[in-house]
Amino acid sequence: MDQPKALDVTVLQIIPRLNSGGAERTTLEIAQALKQVGANAVIVSEGGRLVNEIRATGAIFIALPVASKNPFRIIGNIWKIGKIIRDHGVTLVHARSRAPAISAFFAARQAQLPFVTTYHSTYSLPRRQPFRALKNFYSSIMARGDRVIANSRFIGDLIAARHPVGAKKVRVIYRGLDRAYFNPDRFLANDIARLRADWGVDIRDRVVLFPSRISPTKGQLVVIDAVARLSTADRENLKVVFPGPELGTPDYVALLRQRVHDLGLDDIVRFVPECREMPLAYLAADVAIGGSLVRPEAFGRTAIEAQGMGCPVIANQEGGPAETVLDAAKEGGEAFTGWLIPPQDSAALASSLSSALSLTLADRQTLRLRARKHILAHFNADQMRTDTLAVYDELLGSELAVLFQQKAVHQEQN
Repeated sequence: MDQPKALDVTVLQIIPRLNSGGAERTTLEIAQALKQVGANAVIVSEGGRLVNEIRATGAIFIALPVASKNPFRIIGNIWKIGKIIRDHGVTLVHARSRAPAISAFFAARQAQLPFVTTYHSTYSLPRRQPFRALKNFYSSIMARGDRVIANSRFIGDLIAARHPVGAKKVRVIYRGLDRAYFNPDRFLANDIARLRADWGVDIRDRVVLFPSRISPTKGQLVVIDAVARLSTADRENLKVVFPGPELGTPDYVALLRQRVHDLGLDDIVRFVPECREMPLAYLAADVAIGGSLVRPEAFGRTAIEAQGMGCPVIANQEGGPAETVLDAAKEGGEAFTGWLIPPQDSAALASSLSSALSLTLADRQTLRLRARKHILAHFNADQMRTDTLAVYDELLGSELAVLFQQKAVHQEQN
């Protein structure tokens, strides 16, 4: 059989919303890769901030209420997605979340198309039966793809433990850093000074950045309690920045503010608006906390972003960051890129913060270079794109990955 040409390939990606998360950014990056090799990309979602960037790639965006968990809406979406498949000549369907995956699975099966899923979350389970079994059954749709992409070895092991998938179907593909977007050379000292001023941070201040969503599942309380444990010397000229309180639940934000006040940290902790320039935010910080400190991250996008911008990072030792952060306790003084700590351990966090804040300028510069080199070598976006296109090739008999690699080499040479 002849290999399908890139122009004969149309991939439909389906995701609840297109805002700022890792799954959303990866959706955009795969759409870019498909268009770069002459294939067609269709994105189905309820919408979000990335819609304009999606359209800028040349991909087709179609708004559909696929975030809903209403059974009637999910059933109705099967027919709507089936129509999209027919209208746009879709040749493969890729689902990135559970509720839309149910609709996409049946639509793909009706059309006799390959179905791919990305299992990008731990999908926590209730403790009690039968709720635990029901929740696991609901999540099992993400393991029903002809290929199942896990975004870390941690998630690959979780899939194997929960679902009888078979190792032959699972592919571990790490999320990748866009080296052009996360490039320190894009910014000037004035850019950093501007953002720090917006945060209410003085030029002499040392900044701890926690860029995760403000939620009890992320662990802002652990950070606040850790700061209270720091010595007077460590707290001197210290500022802790929590972006995005407007995106958190009001009760939890109020609880955080009260804890800050009760511990006498009002002059240290800053609740600032959501940051739209994350590469610049990492440059403006002296240390970043990468991902949840409460429960394991499936991958931990902020951990690789911080390292990619040369910012020392502290992360949970359970979950994906254990695969991306070179831990100071294990690597020694000349090879580490950050600190891994036990979950919900404010004492361990305080100790790691003290170590990070006490780095000399020379040590910090060495770490910056080492961390970026580490991330670009092992967790870059082009590798993620190539590996994902290779999964499509397995099912379509196409050569998208080869074409993408050829174009990447050509771009580097020019």
